[in-house]
Amino acid sequence: MEIVARQLGREPRPFRVAARCPYGAPSVIENETGREMPTRFWLTCPSLVRAVSRVESAGGVRQAWREVGPGVVERIHEEHRARYGSRVAGVGEGGGVKCLHAFTALHLAGAIPNPVAEWTLDRVDEPYPRGGCCSL
Repeated sequence: MEIVARQLGREPRPFRVAARCPYGAPSVIENETGREMPTRFWLTCPSLVRAVSRVESAGGVRQAWREVGPGVVERIHEEHRARYGSRVAGVGEGGGVKCLHAFTALHLAGAIPNPVAEWTLDRVDEPYPRGGCCSL
């Protein structure tokens, strides 16, 4: 709880740790079931968040949607809806990729491995610091 609070910069709502970084700290959380939150899985590792943000800021959202393909993205959304009751990151009908962070968190948690996250991770330089954990 303390580490996730530091990572987020606030007290987290109820969650479970869904994935850990190579140093053992939480890197992905799953928000509590039934909670009104469009994003079920959340990246918490500051280093990983920054790395994915760099991909997004370079036009990654549109590029991932084009390169992975709308049909594949829609299948990921539908699988997410079937399991969790909403589309990935709260994307509405006809939407594509809204947030590379959400697709990556979903993938790293092992919930729904997906090509959007694979595309993103292929473009991330050093998702975790080499010298040790940024959160411990």
